[in-house]
Amino acid sequence: MKSAFQPIVSSSGELFGYEALLRIYNQDGLQLETEPFFSAGYMPSSDRINLDRLARVIHLRNFVRFVSKGSLFLNLTPIAALDAGGQQCGYNSLISKVKELGLSNDRIYFEILEHTCANDKLLVRSLQDMQQYGFRIAIDDYGVDASSEQRVRNVKPDIIKVDRSLLTDFMSGKPKELESVIHLAHELNAKVLIEGIESKSDFMMVKELGVEYMQGYYIGRPVQVNGLPCLFEPI
Repeated sequence: MKSAFQPIVSSSGELFGYEALLRIYNQDGLQLETEPFFSAGYMPSSDRINLDRLARVIHLRNFVRFVSKGSLFLNLTPIAALDAGGQQCGYNSLISKVKELGLSNDRIYFEILEHTCANDKLLVRSLQDMQQYGFRIAIDDYGVDASSEQRVRNVKPDIIKVDRSLLTDFMSGKPKELESVIHLAHELNAKVLIEGIESKSDFMMVKELGVEYMQGYYIGRPVQVNGLPCLFEPI
């Protein structure tokens, strides 16, 4: 399990932070697909939760060692959030780890993945607890699967990360969904981050929309820690 970091910038092009992305390899050094490890039904819930926790620790350590600039975005599966919500020791362990590494809680954004959740009320309660400890919450891939308006209204995140499909629709003359989520963010006092910025035209279009943050290959591709130290150059 290794970390890759992808930059996130403000609309002015200044660095805001990095999303940590997991890279998994087998014993022969071949890279495996990441998603099945977190969503496959054949893996016991306890294993998925432990894998999720281990990934966070790896990302935190690598961020401090190799990056340590801006905010850090960590993916969090709903099932892991539910587990953390039922175990105070999970919070204590996370807080002590962040403190040990010299980070402040408000630099950490937990991205709730678009997976469905068996208990939405418990999920919201768990995320609210995390916010009370000073951590920030982001909804990942808005517009895909369970990352919906209802989840956003329930969670009231700090940032809504909008899936590229909404930007593609906007640029093809179907602006309703993207305009709606921007309005929703304003209503809830949340920031908007649009994913999938792949070209200068994407960048300029999103900049005109007045959203706060952007992420995508045009901004910078994910770079694995063995490819550091240069992760981001101003655009």
